[in-house]
Amino acid sequence: MSLMRHRGRRTGFTLVELLTVIAIIAVLAAILFPVFSSARAKARSARCLSNMQQIGQAIELYVQDNHGFYPTWSISHPRVPDPAADAANAGGWVFTGSDPNAPGPGIVTWDISIGSYLREESLLVCPDNPNTNGRTARSYAIAQYTQRPVNIGGTNWVAFGGFKDDIPLPVRSVLLFEKGDNLPGSWGDALGQNVYQAHGADLAPDEMWHRNGKNFLYCDYHAEWDAKGRGAFENQPLSSDRQGTCEDWGRPTATTPGDWPMPN
Repeated sequence: MSLMRHRGRRTGFTLVELLTVIAIIAVLAAILFPVFSSARAKARSARCLSNMQQIGQAIELYVQDNHGFYPTWSISHPRVPDPAADAANAGGWVFTGSDPNAPGPGIVTWDISIGSYLREESLLVCPDNPNTNGRTARSYAIAQYTQRPVNIGGTNWVAFGGFKDDIPLPVRSVLLFEKGDNLPGSWGDALGQNVYQAHGADLAPDEMWHRNGKNFLYCDYHAEWDAKGRGAFENQPLSSDRQGTCEDWGRPTATTPGDWPMPN
């Protein structure tokens, strides 16, 4: 009798039970997937911050070996003086070549200058760079106001890495910020005039890279994440500045918007 009862016992799952299990799994997945996604995003942001801190260490070694001066954003560029513009005393440059953003032996950008101090080139790549070439692009631009402008005649200006000790508020002045869609050593994207920039017209000018914010390396070499509208976003270089120059070099001004944050 007991044997017959044993043989007749149900060993499988009913359809209702299977659907219940599937529903429970779906609910758990809906709860956990955003958590996992957020954790991965935070991990990528942390990796980017680590990259920036190591780049900062390399820049400081460069500074120590170069009499206290930051690296120049680009010692040369793929353009030549425009004879027609020069004849009219208007300055100007024209591009010669096939790709103005291709690295070349005559282009020495800030990342090339610190190359011998940098542990590996991969530190220049942010894992969250949303630009088209983000997986291979140099993801960081040096801030415009770290570059001291020099007039070389007429309307022609060049910018050289400024003296580190001239920066009035290093803990709040940005040295590097996330911007770029070109290979390391490229002239394009080596300099950044505004911390909201991402890369030309490739993305909206206020494209954020990490959780509606960006990572920044400051002039005292600490790196931190700032949410859009806070921290580094509260101060922006003047939009009227000539590219590659800092109109208010050496003095943050209280009466007009300055390039550098005002000391409290």
